[in-house]
Amino acid sequence: MLTRKVKNNTARKGEITETIVLAKLVELGYECLLPFGHDSRYDIAIDDGGKLIRVQCKTARYIEEIGCVHFPTVTTYARVGGKQHIRKGYKGQIEYFGVYCPDLGKVYLVPIEDAPEYEMTLRLQPTKNNQEKGVRWAKDYEV
Repeated sequence: MLTRKVKNNTARKGEITETIVLAKLVELGYECLLPFGHDSRYDIAIDDGGKLIRVQCKTARYIEEIGCVHFPTVTTYARVGGKQHIRKGYKGQIEYFGVYCPDLGKVYLVPIEDAPEYEMTLRLQPTKNNQEKGVRWAKDYEV
């Protein structure tokens, strides 16, 4: 019998997210490719008839109090000692974010053009003041 090894760290969360996003894309009929190694700015490539569509996977968290899914649209690097943080965006390096929210078990495919510079919020419920302008609805990106 196998012994289950439990790791609950950032790398493991990322691996789970990549696996679930990949499975969803394959289930939907996409031909998917994986880059070799961990130096690529994307996690999955979709072969769209000879054109490669690059997807960066992100793990989202559900914020129940405001009814939204939230995820970063940058990679953050910490310097030695954790003092300086460097944020690096993805514009020009990917076409989509593949987002998995473990709290809801949902996958979203978000075009890079729709994503703000540092973080993104997808609404599941209306805002408290019923604002519509600038609201990005989760249902519009769910796959």
